[in-house]
Amino acid sequence: MKSKELKTYNLPSERLVNSSINAKPIGLFVFLIAAGLIMTFIQKTQVIGVMMWMGASVFMMFLPSRVLAEFSDDYVVLYNRADRNDCVLVYYEDVVSWKYDRGVTEDELTINLEDGTSTRIEAFSKTLFESRFNQYLREKKEKSSKS
Repeated sequence: MKSKELKTYNLPSERLVNSSINAKPIGLFVFLIAAGLIMTFIQKTQVIGVMMWMGASVFMMFLPSRVLAEFSDDYVVLYNRADRNDCVLVYYEDVVSWKYDRGVTEDELTINLEDGTSTRIEAFSKTLFESRFNQYLREKKEKSSKS
């Protein structure tokens, strides 16, 4: 089994990242800015439009951009750890199953490995995480009664 927890500076230097999941919703902010700009040209919604595009612009500039997961051809790197210098490198061949659970206060992604251990990270978007994990590990998704 090759999967392990390690420091971010020990990640393979030659790695090629195919896709990633970022905690900052850039697409939403761009949409809000565009909608706000359009609303500024409509007489009855000018104030709301200005507030919308200004607020979205401020959030887009000042919210920190943080990568939660990076997907390569052979493995996924999970970054959402208590210590920002730690990450988990999970090879697809080591995964027995994975599932995404929605909770009342937080969501959680659980990956069960073939040595009996499991890795859990706090997540925020079932649609985003499941689409990426289905792309690389579709056959290993754990069937859940909640889904």
